[in-house]
Amino acid sequence: MSKKARTTRRQFLKTVAATAVFPSTLPLLEGTEGKESAVGVMTQSPQQPLTPSAAAEALGELVRLRYGRFLTEEQLAEVKRQIERGLRSAERLRNVPLTNADEPDLIFRAMP
Repeated sequence: MSKKARTTRRQFLKTVAATAVFPSTLPLLEGTEGKESAVGVMTQSPQQPLTPSAAAEALGELVRLRYGRFLTEEQLAEVKRQIERGLRSAERLRNVPLTNADEPDLIFRAMP
């Protein structure tokens, strides 16, 4: 029996850094279906169209009321899309199960 190995935070951050440095390698990883890859997070599910949810619409309306005189309609639409992206990212982060043994990636230590 093989258990699916969990990706650690350190592995994830290394993958993100490698993707930022070498973005041209992402299409190569799409052909590795059925195999575990270092970028398992990127190949989990296809991107859904960013149609703003009700929460994103409500927050976008607040932005329009407060800053609408400074923004065009196109900019307001982009703000709503960014709000939706942020809400989806927050939902994905909330769905990651953490145990008490999980440690932060960076540990702060005061200098003597």
